Amino acid sequence: MSDNEVDDAPPAPQVQSSCPMDVNQALQEVLKTALIHDGVVHALHEAAKALDKRQAVLCLLAENCDEPIYKKH
Repeated sequence: MSDNEVDDAPPAPQVQSSCPMDVNQALQEVLKTALIHDGVVHALHEAAKALDKRQAVLCLLAENCDEPIYKKH
């Protein structure tokens, strides 16, 4: 990098909140940030691959999921 080049990356957004977040609000913020940075995997097959490679940091399963194979630990 030369002395005249400037870093064009925008600064990371800072969340200012006047009251504490509950779990759902915090989850919304995390998902919003992950979507912005292409960090969300959308399909069962893609999620399974990310989990197998141990690349996943968070995996959410709907409460109304009826398939016992998805609920195995």
